[in-house]
Amino acid sequence: MKGLKKKLIIHNGNISIGGQEKMLIEFLNILDPTKYEILLLIEENKGKNNDYIDEIPKWINYKFLTSEKLMEDINTLKNKKNIFAKLYYSILLKKKKNVAIKEFEKNLNFGDIIIDYDMGLLRNLHKLSLKNKTIIGWSHAGEGTPPKNKQKRKNIEKYNYIMTINNVMKKGYEKNLKDPKILKINNFMNFDRILEKAKEEVKEYGEYIISVGSLTENKNHILLIEAFGELKREKNIKEKLIIIGDGKEKEKLKNRIDELGLNEDVLLLGQKQNPYKYMKKSKIYVSASKNEGLPLTSIEAMVLQKMVIAVENNGTRELLDKDFNYGKLIKNNKEELKNELYYFLSNDEERKKYEIKGFERAKNYDRNIVKVEIERFIDEL
Repeated sequence: MKGLKKKLIIHNGNISIGGQEKMLIEFLNILDPTKYEILLLIEENKGKNNDYIDEIPKWINYKFLTSEKLMEDINTLKNKKNIFAKLYYSILLKKKKNVAIKEFEKNLNFGDIIIDYDMGLLRNLHKLSLKNKTIIGWSHAGEGTPPKNKQKRKNIEKYNYIMTINNVMKKGYEKNLKDPKILKINNFMNFDRILEKAKEEVKEYGEYIISVGSLTENKNHILLIEAFGELKREKNIKEKLIIIGDGKEKEKLKNRIDELGLNEDVLLLGQKQNPYKYMKKSKIYVSASKNEGLPLTSIEAMVLQKMVIAVENNGTRELLDKDFNYGKLIKNNKEELKNELYYFLSNDEERKKYEIKGFERAKNYDRNIVKVEIERFIDEL
């Protein structure tokens, strides 16, 4: 019937600061309220750490599948060493999974299209009543390798479609899976929003290099810190290094900074709701991640006309081009990172070329382009 809105159930693990969660917000904000009714089901209620909650469009209904109290109890026990605390922690984790899937099941009557935006339903699809439902899994990481877990391996075939964000991922799923149709849609962002937020005032730090991302082993900030430390010692560069983000590697990084005597030169600023104002004033953006589906913060840096130096992986290779047309790719190697940083800090003209070319490349990820593809896909379901 003409004028009838499509009803979409969208699932995601949480709404805290993170690249995939940021993309969820971008996704929700391109959907047309005149065409769709949305129920967003968020698995974890993290209370004050539901960082993006106010950025969910007002017309979208959302529910948390677990209580804030349960999540507080889990986080309290997370790093406890006591054997009884560890046992109780595992019990609460199991409870959380069971509660979440039961609550999800209760909401299945809302609509017949389910978008599993973080593929967090993968472990439980066999427990859900999915007859006459169209299920889309949105894959943000990996190479399209099938899950090792036997049940997940069965469940992944229950998706009708799997959306991927780079070509390696798409080809991997096509090779390894039979039933789901595999599609690729670029990650995307609101250029105007990024540029507007970048105008905000920021404390003066002088000249600096910047990196933004969770403080995790995969993000590989230790490589950047050590390369920067050698550069500071050998060439006495005037620039500082700013790292924005938080995570379980924070203490390890702080200790390494202290060991290298870099407390005045390497600044861990923690999580920032608006990293763009810091990125805007930087000289070079560095992504040292070992693996990326598609590096959002690198694209954001390119929108802000910052040159990107990145460790080569599937995502950075697709973004920057294997022939270095839009940024500089390096191996996961301290010496190479150190040399490239020094070269481009010392050569304004060469750095400027990449700033211009990078900005042109970033236009491919403008949400206005991708919005048309996404709406066409949903409308044809």
